[in-house]
This record gives sequence, C-alpha cells and structure tokens, in this order.
Amino acid sequence: MTNDDEVWFVLTFGGLFFGLGFISIFGHVYLYFFQMQKIIGFLSNSHGVLARKSFLKGGLFGINFVLTGVGSFLVFPSWAIKCGALDEEDYLNFPRGLLGMIRFFYIAALGSGGAMIVFLVGCKYMGWIE
Repeated sequence: MTNDDEVWFVLTFGGLFFGLGFISIFGHVYLYFFQMQKIIGFLSNSHGVLARKSFLKGGLFGINFVLTGVGSFLVFPSWAIKCGALDEEDYLNFPRGLLGMIRFFYIAALGSGGAMIVFLVGCKYMGWIE
C-alpha cells in the first residue's frame, strides 16, 4: 500500500516529467514547421549550423539533430562561440523573441530530463523498481 507522500512524489515529478516533455516536443514541432527557415537564415555564418544543415533532408531524426544542435548553441552560447560552432555576430543579431522561445523549449527539455532522473532515483529508493 502506498502512503500520501509517495502519491505526491509521483504526481509532482511524474507530472513535471510529462508536462515539460510535452512542452519540449510541441516546441520542436512548432520550431520546425513555422520557424526553421528563419533560424537557418539568422545563423547563416555559424559553422555548426552549416555543418548540420544537410541533415534537414534526413527525415525526422535529421530534423531533430539539427534542432537539438541549434538549441544547444543558443542555450549555451558562450561554449558554442568558444568552440567555433556559433558566430558571435549571428548570435548578437538573432531576434530576442525567437531566442527566448528556443531557450524556453530547451530549458523545458532539460527540466524534464532532471525530473525524470529524480523520479527514477526516488522510485528506486522506495523499492518500486529493482
């Protein structure tokens, strides 16, 4: 039998995992269908984006690869600029509204991953999984 604390734990971290995961998935879909050409256009001088651009013809996995790369460049721009994947002028000229939207979707994905890890560790601790 489960107690109230276990139920709240499952509802909290399970809900975070699924809620933030859905936000991230729907964000990917929105970015691909409605914003992809703008993103590629604004990052036309960035070597990391140019190297991944050919994967757009590779189907669903190629599109996911490109969006994940671009998202990581824009969420952690100092690392991407340092390693040469993101051009500094492209980053400075990128529209702030679109940048905020991309960061929101990818930070939601990171939060979903963190909630999943806490959820799995908690389930292991409670003895629900072996």
